[in-house]
Amino acid sequence: MIVLGLDASSDAAAVGLVEDGTLLCEYTLNNGKNHSVKLLPMVEEVLLKTGISFPEIDVYACGVGPGSFTGVRIGVATAKGFAQSYQKPVVPISSLQILAENISEYAGLRVPCVHARTNEVYCAVYNSLGEEVLEPSVMTAAELSKYLRGKDCMLCGDGVALLENLGEQAIFAKPGAGIIRGGAVAELGFKLLGKQKHYAEVAPLYLRASQAEREYEARHNGHDIK
Repeated sequence: MIVLGLDASSDAAAVGLVEDGTLLCEYTLNNGKNHSVKLLPMVEEVLLKTGISFPEIDVYACGVGPGSFTGVRIGVATAKGFAQSYQKPVVPISSLQILAENISEYAGLRVPCVHARTNEVYCAVYNSLGEEVLEPSVMTAAELSKYLRGKDCMLCGDGVALLENLGEQAIFAKPGAGIIRGGAVAELGFKLLGKQKHYAEVAPLYLRASQAEREYEARHNGHDIK
């Protein structure tokens, strides 16, 4: 079973290829630029290096967000385009769950935390088995800090800099653990094969309104944008 995984929800564009659970190749480009231009060549490079062709791919795995609205759309549209072309299923995965794979060895709560805007973060909480304790959410840094205070947990992602007074039990992962890896997308896709969907059913995971939607609402309600 060959799984191609990709994610473009963050500053990193990530592509990975797994065969029967074994990582064959991954490509992660963490420059925050031009995912629409970079992602497809990254996929082609991974396939070229492994000698695998598109018709051989059995399943596509895709990070569906939350994250950058534009990046999420690019990643989801790319995965769905491939899947439609070759009539293959897609495993949609929360990008926060993918990020949490970077700290999967930790025995306590695993908390991926991504800066959303101003003082808000996208976050989720997983236990030592990788099971969801807190579903992907958007909340203020103060709300998440209060929720985690006193708990044994490890945090990763660029949103952790906003958190305060968590207590001595909280551990902050190394900065590199805040980058979504291509291999993690594909490996999770393989683990979650029972949750694959028809490509037409896959949609981005947006936890708040986009900038354009908030500006439209503000104009019509006479509010300032924050």
